[in-house]
Amino acid sequence: MSADGRVSVVVAGSCITRDNFNSRFNPRYAETYVCPLHQNQTSLISLMAPPIEAEWEPTGRMSDYDRWNVRTELDKSFLAEAAALQPSYLVLDFFGDVHFGVVQVDGGTYVTDNRWKIRPTTWYARMSEEGRLRQVDRYGEEHLALWRDAFDRFLVWFRENLPETTLVLHRGHFTNRLQLPERPEPVSLKKQGKVASVEVKKTNALWSRLDDIVSATPGVEVIDLLDRRWVTYPEHPWGPFYVHYEPAYYHRFLAELHKIHLRKAGGATTTMLEELEDGVTERLAPELAAARARTKRLRARVAELEAREAARPTRRMRRVARRWAGALRR
Repeated sequence: MSADGRVSVVVAGSCITRDNFNSRFNPRYAETYVCPLHQNQTSLISLMAPPIEAEWEPTGRMSDYDRWNVRTELDKSFLAEAAALQPSYLVLDFFGDVHFGVVQVDGGTYVTDNRWKIRPTTWYARMSEEGRLRQVDRYGEEHLALWRDAFDRFLVWFRENLPETTLVLHRGHFTNRLQLPERPEPVSLKKQGKVASVEVKKTNALWSRLDDIVSATPGVEVIDLLDRRWVTYPEHPWGPFYVHYEPAYYHRFLAELHKIHLRKAGGATTTMLEELEDGVTERLAPELAAARARTKRLRARVAELEAREAARPTRRMRRVARRWAGALRR
C-alpha cells in the first residue's frame, strides 16, 4: 500500500497496461490505485541485462518523456526502484518483446530495439555504423532462449526482492480491426494505411507463446481479456494502433484487477464495486448488441414476408380479375 492508503502498482510493459492508470481511460482509478513507477516498452531480455553507460543525444526532436525512455532503457534502473517501493502489484506485459525485440551490444548486453525511442539517438547511430549492434530475430529460437533465461532470472529476483508483491501478467494481442464512425462493421487497420504494417498473426502467436509460459508459473495472477475481438478507433487519445483499444477494454482491465485485489485483501470500496459492475456490463455488451442485431434482422424479415403476402392476390381476386378481363375483351 502507498502512504495514503491506496494500492501501489508498478508496471513493466506498455500503454496496454499503463493506460489503465490514466484518468483519460479510467477517470476514477486514482481513488483506489497509485502507479509510481513504469518501465515503458522494454523487452524482458533488456530489463535483465547489464546496464550501459553511454553518452547520447537525440538525432531529432525528442520530448522529455522520450528522453526518460532512453535513459531508463540504458541504465536498467527499474528493478532497483521497484524493490525500493515494495508495491502491492507488479504488472507485466510483453509488447516490447514482440514488437521490437532486442539488439546485442558489443557481443554482451542487450537493449530493446525500439525504433521510436532508442534508434533516433546518436549512440544507436554510432554503434550501428561501427558494427557493434547485432539484431536478434525476435521470431527465432535464439530470442526465445534468451527470453526464457531472462524470465527465469527475473523470477529469482522477484521472489528475493519483492516477497510481498503479487506478480500479474497482462495478456496482450494486436488487433487489426479499426472501427470507423461511418462504417457499421470494423475494417482492416493495415489496409487503411494509417499505421506501419506489422505481421499481426505472427506477432500474436509469439505474444501468446510468451504469455503461456508466464501464466503457467505458480503464484502469477493473470488478466486475460481476449474473450472479445477488440477494435481500435480514430478517437483514441494516442490515435488508432494495434494496441490502442476501445474504452471498454480499460474499464474491464480495472475490474479484473479489482477482483484480484479483493481476493488478496478484501475490503471493497464503493468506487471499486461500481467499476466492477461497469466491467461486467461491458463484458456482456457485445452479446447484448449481437442479440439486438439478430432481433432487428428477424423483425425486418417478418415485415418483408408480411408485405409480400399482403401484395399477393387471393384466389377470389384472381377470379374477379379474369371475369373483368373477359368482359373487356367482349
